Amino acid sequence: MIAESHLHSIRVAYENWLCDDRFEHLIKLLSEYRGGITDVALFTTATHAPLRFEEFSRRIDIIGSRLPALREAGFSAGINHLTTIGHHCEDLDAGLGDRYTFMTGIDGAVCRGSYCMRNPDFVREYVVPCYRKMAHTHPDFIWIDDDVRYGHMDSGNGCFCDHCIAVFNEKHGYSYTRETLRAALSENNPVLGMQWLDHQSDAICDLFTAIAETVYAIDPDIRLGFMTGERYFEGYQFARYAEALSAGGTHTIMWRPGGGAYEDINFESIVEKMEQLGRQNAYLPDYVTVIQSEIENFPYQLLKKTPRSTALEAAMSMTVGCSGAAFNILPSETMESLDTVVPHLRAIEKLTDFYKIMQEQLSDLTPMGIHTGWRPYSQAACPGGVLGGGGGGFASYARELFLFGLPEAYHPDFAPVTMLTGQAAAVMSDEEITRLLSGGVYLNVSALGYLHARGFGDLLGFTAGKQIPVDAREQYTDHPLNKGIVGGIRNCRQAFHGGDSFALVPLSENCQTLSRLIDYHARVLCDCTCGIFENRLGGRVCVSGYYPHDWLSDMQKTVQLKQIFLWLSHGTLPAYIESYHRVRNITLGDGDRTCVTLFNTSNDDLQSLSAAIRCDRDSAVLYPMTGEPLTLTADRIETHFGGTYRIFTVECIRAFEGVILSV
Repeated sequence: MIAESHLHSIRVAYENWLCDDRFEHLIKLLSEYRGGITDVALFTTATHAPLRFEEFSRRIDIIGSRLPALREAGFSAGINHLTTIGHHCEDLDAGLGDRYTFMTGIDGAVCRGSYCMRNPDFVREYVVPCYRKMAHTHPDFIWIDDDVRYGHMDSGNGCFCDHCIAVFNEKHGYSYTRETLRAALSENNPVLGMQWLDHQSDAICDLFTAIAETVYAIDPDIRLGFMTGERYFEGYQFARYAEALSAGGTHTIMWRPGGGAYEDINFESIVEKMEQLGRQNAYLPDYVTVIQSEIENFPYQLLKKTPRSTALEAAMSMTVGCSGAAFNILPSETMESLDTVVPHLRAIEKLTDFYKIMQEQLSDLTPMGIHTGWRPYSQAACPGGVLGGGGGGFASYARELFLFGLPEAYHPDFAPVTMLTGQAAAVMSDEEITRLLSGGVYLNVSALGYLHARGFGDLLGFTAGKQIPVDAREQYTDHPLNKGIVGGIRNCRQAFHGGDSFALVPLSENCQTLSRLIDYHARVLCDCTCGIFENRLGGRVCVSGYYPHDWLSDMQKTVQLKQIFLWLSHGTLPAYIESYHRVRNITLGDGDRTCVTLFNTSNDDLQSLSAAIRCDRDSAVLYPMTGEPLTLTADRIETHFGGTYRIFTVECIRAFEGVILSV
């Protein structure tokens, strides 16, 4: 359980703490609109390349004089170090020049604003002195920003300097040059790809070990924290980073997952970010309990993200493993009045009670439901090699499936059903694939083909037939899973959208057809494009050959998909939305208690929403964003494939608001 003493933090740009009058006004504002903000982090700089140590040291001296005033005002006070190794090429005149090895791309291009973290001189002569200087101010915490990664402008995703390649060669007995390594990493070779991802993660772990040893030697009570993002090019190995920062779990550390979404003009970018946060939190060790999502409107133009969206984003992030939020919303070098942020602070303050309820209700629970099959090593599964494509494609391909109330899980251990696309399973062992196929699996044709090639054909039930490139429409067959929609048609308009459209060939008499393809004149193009199969291990498989992940939001398709995933889960799906609503459902549980969080990310109020929760309790407590909790009584009980579900009606969820249902 996370202590209430750490809920939200606010990050303060350099210009806002430098001058006495502006800093004093900031403290006054934060004290007046405290709103659950417990921590204040002062940025070391506003630009994204490392400063010369003399200037850095001058700033830290000023920060050291600011920390007592923040503590006196009742806040936990610390430092946000923006440039440990540097992000990008910005204000290079104030930087370190070419004294150290730049981050170097596979083509030899360098980022002059970022330095190789494997360079021992750079770590010894610059990084360690910077953290030593910060530690001597005895802040309550030091945040390490997300420049400690690969993926910098001009150099790309990795460091391929001579030293980094030599370290890789020595560890594995290779003799690559930059050119031959580029060719090798561009091949479809998951084993080599995973070795390279480990190699890049090793560098981050070594850097964090040096930082942790430096800081804890001066003040072991300082909490270190790190900001992450979608880091597939380092193997997504956040648990290893946490071990290094915490010295093996012996020190309290913090985490800040992030993912852009700097404006709400397209609110779906915030919804997508929530999925990214869920993945970033999924593999963190249990001892990491202070997890504050990054929320910002970079480059700090407040009209880009409204106060309501800012406050709602914080609440949404708490459904995917975050204990609070880190707001980076203050105006900075514009030097406009700090009072322009007052509407945002008011919106955050208004939801303080709800944030605390979320922290109390959700902090020990885990998102459960349907998993997209992504793995930390997904980047190595890209067909074009570890340098091609993005591993996130194996995680984010099915976003529309979670648009209408199906629950998403971010760790495979909490998912009764797994989806797979492409060769996502290329980084899985045979044992892991067998385990998945012993449960419930939803496949598209590309994943079906990959699993056949791996030798699992007898567990799949189907193989791919002909591709049908134009004018195909899906028609639902007379099958129990299609109750109420038999004969219905879904048209994904191939002429406009392209997309998958394949016939399926059943390989067993136990295969059952859910959909066929017909043309615009009702002529049958293939007898099966979506089917189900129960294999000899007791696992359940659904293969969809027609737009399996897109254009799913008509009423009939949502009805079918909810039944399919209930069947695949053997009736263990933790919750789903029975009614036809656009709503984001993250269901969290611990095996005894279940909380269903529902957020309306549309422009209209949702009326009479029916939530089906797998439980044996006839009542649920509804916590609205504002107001008192209510007790709901189940309308009825439904049984689906052995699972017993209570159906609860939520009368209204207003636009861009949310509720918690706890049973």
